[in-house]
Amino acid sequence: MFEGILQSFTIPEVRKRILFTLGVFAVYRLGAWIPVPGIDPDQVTRFFNDQTGAAAGIFGFINLFTGNAFRNFSLFALGVIPYINASIIMSLLQNVVPYLKELNKEGDEGRKILQKYIRYGTVGLAFFQAAGVAIFISSSVSASGPLLLPDTSPVLFYLTTIICLTSGTMFLMWLGERITENGIGRGVSMIIMAGIIASYPATFGQAFIYIQGDTSKAIWLLIIPIMFLVVVAGVVMIQLGARRVEIQYAKRIVRGKVYGGQNTYIPFAVNQGGVIPIIFAAAILTFFQIPIQLLSKGAMANSDFLQLLNLDMSRGGVIYLVLYSLMIIFFTYFYSTIVFNPQDLADNLRRWGGYIPGIRPGKPTSDYLERIQSRLLTIGGVFLVLIALLPYVVQGMSGLQAFYALGGTSVLIAVGVGVDTMKQIEAHMVERHYESLIRKGGPALGR
Repeated sequence: MFEGILQSFTIPEVRKRILFTLGVFAVYRLGAWIPVPGIDPDQVTRFFNDQTGAAAGIFGFINLFTGNAFRNFSLFALGVIPYINASIIMSLLQNVVPYLKELNKEGDEGRKILQKYIRYGTVGLAFFQAAGVAIFISSSVSASGPLLLPDTSPVLFYLTTIICLTSGTMFLMWLGERITENGIGRGVSMIIMAGIIASYPATFGQAFIYIQGDTSKAIWLLIIPIMFLVVVAGVVMIQLGARRVEIQYAKRIVRGKVYGGQNTYIPFAVNQGGVIPIIFAAAILTFFQIPIQLLSKGAMANSDFLQLLNLDMSRGGVIYLVLYSLMIIFFTYFYSTIVFNPQDLADNLRRWGGYIPGIRPGKPTSDYLERIQSRLLTIGGVFLVLIALLPYVVQGMSGLQAFYALGGTSVLIAVGVGVDTMKQIEAHMVERHYESLIRKGGPALGR
C-alpha cells in the first residue's frame, strides 16, 4: 500500500489532486485557530474546559466534528454541521415531496438543483445556529470572568458573530466542493476527517495524563492501543466487505456479431452508507440536545422533568443511547433506499440480457436482490451500532472520557473516509495500469 502511495505521486494528475487537498486542509486548520472578534480567547478556552456532565458531552461532540474550532470559538466554530443538517432535511423531503423526488431522478441537472437548495438551507441553518451560539457565549461566564472583552458591545458582538460563523460555514462548504471537483475524496467528509485526526494528539495526551494521575488505570495504556487497532481493522473489513451476486449474459447476435455470453458479478457492499448513518444520527441528536441543554439552565431550570431529560439526553444517557442506536439503523436503511433501487437494477439486467442463475428475470430478480440488500444492511447497521456504543462501554469501565474521541464515531468516520479516499486514488492509478493500493475485490461474504 505504501509503495502504491509513493507511486501515486509520480502521476501528475493524482499528485496535483493530493497536494490540492492538503492545501485545503492547511487553510481549514488555520481558520480553526482564528477567533471571532470580541471574545477573550483564554476565558473561552477555560470555560469549555471547565464544563462537565451533559454540557461537556454536547460540546465534546461539536468539537469532534469541528476539529476543536468550537472550543476556540473560531471562524469555523460551526464547522459543516449546518450543511450536514441541511443535507439530512433535503434527503428526508425527497421521499415526501414529489417535485424533489423527480429532481433526484433527472441525473446531474436535477442533482445540481437539489444541491442549490441544500446551499440555501445551509445558510438559513447557519444563521440561526450562529445566533444561538452568540447569545450563549455572551451570556456565559467562566470561573474567572465573562467571555467577552470589556469594551465589546453585545449588539455588535451578535452581528459580528452571526456574520463570521455563517460565512465560515459557507466557506467550508465551498472548500468541500472544491475538494470533490479538484482534489481527492468526498469534500465535506474529508474536512470532517481532517478535524478528527487533528484532535487525536491532544486526546492521546489527555488520556496519558489521566492514567498517570491514577496508577490503577495503567492497564488501559495497553488496552486502548489494542482496542484502537481492533476497531480500525473491523471498520476496514466492513467497509471493504461485499456480497458478490453472479450475473450471466445471454449471447446475442447483432449484425453478424456475437455479444454477451460472459459471466460477471455485482458487488453489494455490507455497509453501503459508509459513515453517513453515523453522521446523520449524531447531527440530529445534537440538534435536539442543544435547546434542551439551554432550557435546563434557563427559565425552566427548576423543572425536574427537564433536568431528568437533559441528563438522559446527554452523551451516555439511556435515552441518548437508545435513540442513537435506532437512528443509526434507520439511516442505514434510509440511505440505501435513496442510492439503490432493486427494481431498476432488475429492469436494466433484463434489458441488457442479463440474469441471475436460478432466478427468473423481472420481479423475482428484484425480490431476490432486495432480500440480499436487506440482510447486508442488517449486518452493517448492527456493526455501526456496536462501533458507536463502544466508547460509552469503555468509559463506563475505565472512567476515561478521552476515549470518546479515540473510538467509535471518530474512528469510523476517519477510517471510512480514508478507505473511500484510497479507493479514489486507486481508481486514478488503475486507469494508468498501476498496481492497486487495495487488494482487488476486498473481503467477500459467502452466500
